[in-house]
Amino acid sequence: MNNINRRRYVLSFRTFTYLCIFLFLIIFSCLLYFNKNNLIDTSKNIIQSFSENFQYQFTKFDISGLEKIESKFLENKLQNYIGFSIFLLPLDKINDSIKENNWVKEIYLNTNYKDTLFIRIEEHKPIGIYFFNEKYFFFDVNGKIIDEIYITNLSNQSLLIFQGNSSNLQANSIIKILENNNFEKKYKIKSLEFVNKRRWDINLYNDVQLLLSEKDPNKSIQNFMMIQNKLSETDIINIKTYDLRNLKKTILINLND
Repeated sequence: MNNINRRRYVLSFRTFTYLCIFLFLIIFSCLLYFNKNNLIDTSKNIIQSFSENFQYQFTKFDISGLEKIESKFLENKLQNYIGFSIFLLPLDKINDSIKENNWVKEIYLNTNYKDTLFIRIEEHKPIGIYFFNEKYFFFDVNGKIIDEIYITNLSNQSLLIFQGNSSNLQANSIIKILENNNFEKKYKIKSLEFVNKRRWDINLYNDVQLLLSEKDPNKSIQNFMMIQNKLSETDIINIKTYDLRNLKKTILINLND
């Protein structure tokens, strides 16, 4: 009889102990939850104080990859973080603020865990200039509009100028054709127009226009270059339009026609 009572007492004590531990964990979790902001702030203050005492503060930055972006833009973004603990730099926030610049394609951030932030920028690479609504815009290989450009002299531009709806989206294909035929080494292009979202017209600086085939613009360009080699300089001066839409028959339109 005594053994049975002792066993019950032991069982009850163990249960009570578990209950106390369980209640303690609940109370501790609640305190931690409602005071987490204070704990985070306290931890940050400790880290900041440690960094100041042992010189682990953000004081320098190393930037690479800039071509179109001015370094002043990044310097302004980073100025507010000078003196921060190198361990507390908000890299995600810095990343997002730099990406506000339209030229930024990718950003790579890392530190030396002492005093320097390394920033490597990958910029969008423009392949042409899109003329739309009386404005000019850089665009990349995928046709993405990067940024507006203010042009005073079109002849000084190294990039080709495109016009016509969706011309920026189709530009890469015609650029490759021109490159494969070394076209720009022989002829100075004023602009390229994407006509009715179907085919290309090439406008040269001597007021000559080439109407290219919809199905095979590459063949049209080759036909034009072949015809140019056969014509005299006098004939070439008088021809203002080369209708190359029919691959088997090119129509030449003279200035006085």
